Amino acid sequence: MTSNPGTSEPRNPGTTIVGSFLEGWRRVIRAPFLAGGLLVATLLCALPAATVMRSLIESQLGSSLEAGRALGGWNAGWAVEFSQQTPGLGRTFTHEILGFGGTMAIANAFVENLALNPAVAATAAAYVTVWMFLSGGILDRLARGRPVRTAAFFSACGVYFFRFVRLGVVIGPAYWALFRWLHPYLFHTVYDRFTRDMTDERSAIALRSGLYALFLGALMIVSLVADYAKVRAVVEDRRSMIGALAASLRFIRRRPIRAIGLYLLNAVALLLIVRVWFDAAPAASESVWWALLVTQVYLLFRLWAKLAFMASEVVFFQGELAHAGYTAAPVPIWPESPAAEAIGNLSRLRQNDGDKERPRPARG
Repeated sequence: MTSNPGTSEPRNPGTTIVGSFLEGWRRVIRAPFLAGGLLVATLLCALPAATVMRSLIESQLGSSLEAGRALGGWNAGWAVEFSQQTPGLGRTFTHEILGFGGTMAIANAFVENLALNPAVAATAAAYVTVWMFLSGGILDRLARGRPVRTAAFFSACGVYFFRFVRLGVVIGPAYWALFRWLHPYLFHTVYDRFTRDMTDERSAIALRSGLYALFLGALMIVSLVADYAKVRAVVEDRRSMIGALAASLRFIRRRPIRAIGLYLLNAVALLLIVRVWFDAAPAASESVWWALLVTQVYLLFRLWAKLAFMASEVVFFQGELAHAGYTAAPVPIWPESPAAEAIGNLSRLRQNDGDKERPRPARG
């Protein structure tokens, strides 16, 4: 450890990009029940849609010959007929739901700003709501760096849920503006203007790739500000979300290279997991149970990456704006916030050190 200039407090080595990244993964790996609980929550969110789809397929197939063929593997002809004849959720039953195709379809719909199927949109909205509810408890758990009781975890979830809802009301218009105005401007106005007389296909692809990078960069900035606003709201127990956003902007403005570098490092880790999924994704001919197992392993690693994303930002913030004991696992008590817990533990340590140095009275 090194000392900060002009202060006696040592500087946390986790404030480096790589140090924050590794410490974030360490905290996540040491919280197996957190990742397992989120995997179960993900499955529960998907269960209603899966049940509806199963019912639609059963009513369509019945005991026909097509049902036997469907058990033997993917039937492209029947799937097209089923998606065309079945309204609502049934329209999503295409080859794109198989293996890596589903991942590509989701990514394409996101960057192209495509409208979601209403049934899928309802499932996605439910998942986002559940994740927003759990985010407060997750950040609190990762900030403490130690296990907490179930009651304490869900207490933090309830406290910060309404604060994050207010944060969403404030930051939501920024996301809306990006998809409502910036996306059409880049991919319709700008792209059409420069490709109107363009004859080289490679130049058109390069231009579109650059516009994707520009749009995703704008999304990254908004996401980065929102992330550190949540971190500051939880670690510092902030009640004002406008104040948390302002504090997030100040924090990023004073260390933009490292904050963006950590964000990109986490994004690369997530892309590597997706790349492995590209090779390991089950084909249509695979066993159903094997395909389910491989998919769940991929979802678990993706959840780990998302949690490590959050944990590394917590570690980076704690290492930058707090003393060295701020990130240490504290005594297992439940105060008002991680900051209050860290300060209380530090006070007790100093008091104990003072008691040890105080001379004892001589015995008669």
